[in-house]
Amino acid sequence: MIYDVVIVGAGPAGLTAALYAGRSKLKTRVLEKNALGGQILLTELIENFPGVYQMNSFAWVDVLKKQLADLDCVELQEGAGVDTLDRQPRGYRLHVHADGKSEPEILQTRSVILAMGARPRKLGIPGEEKLIGRGVSYCATCDGPFFRDKGVVVVGGGETALEEALYLSRFAKTVTILHRRQGLRASALIQERVTKNAKIRLKLEFVPLEIAGASRVEGMKIQHVGDRHEEMLVCDGVFVFIGFNPDTGFLEGAVKAGEDGYLLTDDRMMTSLEGVFACGDCRKRPFNQVITACAEGAIAAHSATRFLESMI
Repeated sequence: MIYDVVIVGAGPAGLTAALYAGRSKLKTRVLEKNALGGQILLTELIENFPGVYQMNSFAWVDVLKKQLADLDCVELQEGAGVDTLDRQPRGYRLHVHADGKSEPEILQTRSVILAMGARPRKLGIPGEEKLIGRGVSYCATCDGPFFRDKGVVVVGGGETALEEALYLSRFAKTVTILHRRQGLRASALIQERVTKNAKIRLKLEFVPLEIAGASRVEGMKIQHVGDRHEEMLVCDGVFVFIGFNPDTGFLEGAVKAGEDGYLLTDDRMMTSLEGVFACGDCRKRPFNQVITACAEGAIAAHSATRFLESMI
């Protein structure tokens, strides 16, 4: 079978692209190596989507699944990652590894939409790798309930870090926000909520040095950026929200990207490869939000449709 479009990634951008591609009657295959929904599932509530008050991310993804289920030409596949993307005379070939299968599946498609998103950036300090899943986490929504009445540290000073700190305060006894600068980078509204929360305290102008613990997190060694003195924060969990890296490794330079690895496109979402489009958090852009990801997914699908029409 030759698909009209294969969409790599099923976050807000990829799922929206699938919806628009399916409504254009394109034979579409969506590949997601983890769970449908992508990074949006790391946040419980979305409060800035126009016309929707406190949108639950899991419920929103479920509605999108139902919309896609009504489209006979769209196939969704979880647990499927792409190993390579090869150009062919009239399209592309993807090598796909799927859960439970020893041999890769080879897909032929006339166009591709890249919507892999990005993965959480790690601290790169001693103790982090050893204690992942043992108190070190990158997802408050996933792991917050395990820290009921415990003390946790949130590393980061941006919108996501503060939103997740607020979420963690529902369960944890105390939440300490650790940030290397004096000023936070989140919106004024989120900062106001944090400062009014009695469970949250700020530890500013400090950087993490080491996560301590034999079999579970027991504390974090930190250092002041000014006088360089060190302290030990006693805690039961460490949640890291210091940004993301684009999940574009399998492309191996086949598609033009910036120095930071984010894919470059024109205003049609077309990459440097004809017939290959990119949208969402893997794309170079100034503002990462659900609404921008959805808009780019719709544009990418529309552009792919026009591109395929031009090939007839």
